[in-house]
Amino acid sequence: MNVDLNAFADRSLWDQLDETAFWVKDLEGRFVWVNLTLAEQAQAPRAAVLGTRDSDWFLNELASVYMEDDATLIKEQRPMLNKAELVMSPDGGVGWHVTSKYPHYDHSGQLIGSYGMSRPMEAVGVLPPQYSDLSRIVSHARREIARGVTVKALAKVAHMSLSTLERTVRRHLRITPQELLQRIRMNRARHLLTASSLKIGEIALECGYESFSAFSRAFRKAYGCAPGKMRGLSPQILDRAGETTQKYEDSL
Repeated sequence: MNVDLNAFADRSLWDQLDETAFWVKDLEGRFVWVNLTLAEQAQAPRAAVLGTRDSDWFLNELASVYMEDDATLIKEQRPMLNKAELVMSPDGGVGWHVTSKYPHYDHSGQLIGSYGMSRPMEAVGVLPPQYSDLSRIVSHARREIARGVTVKALAKVAHMSLSTLERTVRRHLRITPQELLQRIRMNRARHLLTASSLKIGEIALECGYESFSAFSRAFRKAYGCAPGKMRGLSPQILDRAGETTQKYEDSL
């Protein structure tokens, strides 16, 4: 279903907001339009982002939350206002943003997608301590994943007990700390497979695995294919984005 972008005729204005991301999505959660801030967060040209989903660009442990929220919004057709969530910055770090999303309807009142905006939490108030703790946990996990970082190490960095760490991560990311580490490993593996020339054994080490067999088993469980199969997927994402970009430009 085509999303009528005429409803956002002034969307060029959103490109002037340096730290505020704005987007329009269809019912399947694919980006129909994004402003330059969101494209910078994805570290990709705007045209390449169109037609893709959050999981194509952002950390899986973060994108899964965005996509679950989108699905709930479409199902319940109720706005999601001022939700705190972790967002990846252009330099690869993570920080807390305040996000709002709305259902998007056509002229006949039929639901055709959603649109939303997100801005740094510091811009709207003081960052609560628990949010700072979690962003530090995620940043440390990503930085140290190749060294085999453990859940105990995360708890030590955050100055938390294991039970408090578990509750904190579950509350905001809806996964356990161990699942967080696993998703970071798999996300890094996917990125290195599609964006680097490293050998698969080298990628396994970069993701914190001491043996290729353990890495291969974990990768198959996460993505349903062998690591070598992932190397050819990146061009398909860009091709799909190009086709979708042209489709929506033709509909204007």
